[in-house]
Amino acid sequence: MPKLADATDVALLVALKDACIARMRADGIEQWDEVYPDAAVFSRDLAAGTLHVLREGDGILGCVTLDTMHDPLWQGMVLSAAGEPAAAVHRLMVDPAAQGRGLAKLLMAHAESLARAQGFRAIHLDCFTSNPAALALYERLGYRRTGTATMRKGPFICFETLLVQQ
Repeated sequence: MPKLADATDVALLVALKDACIARMRADGIEQWDEVYPDAAVFSRDLAAGTLHVLREGDGILGCVTLDTMHDPLWQGMVLSAAGEPAAAVHRLMVDPAAQGRGLAKLLMAHAESLARAQGFRAIHLDCFTSNPAALALYERLGYRRTGTATMRKGPFICFETLLVQQ
């Protein structure tokens, strides 16, 4: 199960991000780079207590950040839960060597469980339009497209899922 990250994880997360960048570039996806996400981003997530990691042995297989930081570029999205408390997912990563094992789905289920426990009604996120595997993941998980935001790297599809309180 994913757990909160700790201070010793930042270097491992930067290495994981670098492995993900290499894999995405090999697949023709120019989503992340040396600018974003960087060690400072992971350190801020860690300090805020919003960064969760999935460990195996001494390594990290994946991570996800769940917070309330909605990108200003998400304004204007067609949201079912507009005005309701909503969490946001950022920086979902799975080690390329461990992909295909359902770990991204596990990390998203963890994020949804946390969001429910914290009283959120919805989760919002964005996904690079040139990342077909990530787009397919969110759609398989039942996330609904809410619009498109243009960011530094190009267009991103915004998504929302409503959380059923259990």
